[in-house]
Amino acid sequence: MDRSESQLPDVRRRAFENACRQALTDWPPGITARAPERPVTCMGLSFSNRLGIAAGFDRTGKLGKNAGALGFGSIEIGSWQRSVPPQIAGGGPPRMTLAGIRLAVPETETPERETDRLKGLIEACWWSADYLTLAPNWLKTATAFPKLHANLVALIEFRRQLAQLTGKHCPIVFKLRLTPGSTDDLGLLPYLASMGLDGILICFDFGKPFTEKSFRRWDCQKLQASVCHTLELCRKRMPADTALLTNGGVQSSRQYRDRLNAGADLVQVHNALVFKGADAGYRILQPYLRVTNRRIPATPEKFSSW
Repeated sequence: MDRSESQLPDVRRRAFENACRQALTDWPPGITARAPERPVTCMGLSFSNRLGIAAGFDRTGKLGKNAGALGFGSIEIGSWQRSVPPQIAGGGPPRMTLAGIRLAVPETETPERETDRLKGLIEACWWSADYLTLAPNWLKTATAFPKLHANLVALIEFRRQLAQLTGKHCPIVFKLRLTPGSTDDLGLLPYLASMGLDGILICFDFGKPFTEKSFRRWDCQKLQASVCHTLELCRKRMPADTALLTNGGVQSSRQYRDRLNAGADLVQVHNALVFKGADAGYRILQPYLRVTNRRIPATPEKFSSW
């Protein structure tokens, strides 16, 4: 039976709490991580792998870098709207999990005011984040191009000044939301790609309300192929040194591999953790893990979905 929109907050909360608990337990018996031959370098940062958790699953940093114990090389915290940085749990070797922070401002702000507030959030979270993700409302609405350009340049210049002042490298990724199966929303991509951004995150989103039925729509191979085609178009329109990140609908090793083959540098998941369990990362990365026993021993109380 499909879970209605009214039930989803509880489902998501329970999935998140379970992920936090499992991140502090041992790995399933019979499995050890295969250490990469060399770190994956993206946006000037070193990631232990290309799989991450998208913003919205961990809104406060409670799971934080402990997500590395679930197999993830990165996690985005937020959306974050407070003028103080989140307290991000975990960190340090051997997990090597990087933490991005997704910053957001309420939609009621004018473009200029939103940009000023985003600058404040960038400065507040600068030292806590390995990278930052922005999705300004003026990128999503019918903002006049001169105003859009002025605000984007202001954010890029502010990031450059902070990096110069502090000596810290903290990439900024700009997020674009696309309707799965459509390329009609790619109009801004060539312009953004021309601005020398650190990264662009393509988020494939059916919109609200999101239910388990929406999640199951991703089982369609034709839809998955269409999304990969869109990523191929994005990659062709972007400079090689601009990172391409993506999320939306990834729930298997094959889909993860297909997104990478389509040109994505980093792939994020969210709803796979909600509807398939906290071991979703292990399942997706299974070809990249070394299994000491052909049959993985069941551990129902910890990793029930294996």
